Amino acid sequence: YGALGVGQAIFLLAGAFLAANGAVRASRILHQQLLSNILRAPMSFFDTTPTGRIVNRFAKDIFTVDETIPMSFRSWLNCLLGILSTLLLICLATPFFGIVIVPLGVLYYFVQQFYVATSRQLRRLDSTTRSPIYSHFSETVSGLSVIRAYRHQERFLLHNEKIMDLNQKCVYSWIISNRWLAVRLEFVGNLVVFFSALLAVLSKGSLESGIVGLSISSALNVTQTLNWLVRMTSELETNIVAVERVHEYTRVENEAPWVTAQRPPPNWPSKGEICIMDYRVRYRPELELVLDGINCDIRSTEKVRCCWEGKYGFMRRGYASGEKPVDVQSQWSEP
Repeated sequence: YGALGVGQAIFLLAGAFLAANGAVRASRILHQQLLSNILRAPMSFFDTTPTGRIVNRFAKDIFTVDETIPMSFRSWLNCLLGILSTLLLICLATPFFGIVIVPLGVLYYFVQQFYVATSRQLRRLDSTTRSPIYSHFSETVSGLSVIRAYRHQERFLLHNEKIMDLNQKCVYSWIISNRWLAVRLEFVGNLVVFFSALLAVLSKGSLESGIVGLSISSALNVTQTLNWLVRMTSELETNIVAVERVHEYTRVENEAPWVTAQRPPPNWPSKGEICIMDYRVRYRPELELVLDGINCDIRSTEKVRCCWEGKYGFMRRGYASGEKPVDVQSQWSEP
């Protein structure tokens, strides 16, 4: 017994160490990929994506990958092995219990499938409705002086309460679904205890009292274990959505690479001249041009200054010899 205890402790320690090391390594890789990709995302991504949504990826989703998923997986594995060992023990004590496992397994499967699908979507809605809360709070803090200046505190408070209520509806629905699951799994667990005791009574002539007691006592604990197995399965599938959300932002299209294959000559620049030919710029590929057909030739020893005057920008050119700068032409409109 001492050797078995020492061996169990060693294997438990090794398993916990490997699981923790793998979880930390996976989380670190995902976070590095997410951060590297977001830092290289184009400005159009930040113009069209709310700040709260980006913060939610680095806050809630990374926290889920760091802590929640490893704990859920460990609990799910423990519950699965516990249920298998309990059912195996009951079948060894009363072999006819194997016949009862089939209909109970089918009932348990349908309950699990219905609950897991519902819970997964409710948790997805919870994550989706939480992002506007972060975004609204961030915008409120950054524009607090303007809100107070125009006396719109009440409007912002009402909007905050509205989005909070929407998020709480999803959370409350998820809690109710857990109660629905608990009632059905209690029924399945009680059926396991009932048939285990019934078969033990019917086979009382061929069973020892110790085996019967061990079988029934193990069956009494299967109800709670079944409940936790379904919950851990649902929680694991739900939390995997966080990995999906993080992975989505690691595939955001980046800007052009910092170093391209087209390089200037080794002796560049040989002259202090800048030549701009037919320069065109737009904020995003699907938008119209804001700068269209800009042509400019800045010769050596010239000083050029760009300034904005109302709607139009003027380029001013002067010479290093000290001549007075003159307005050359209106080159572009302010976007």
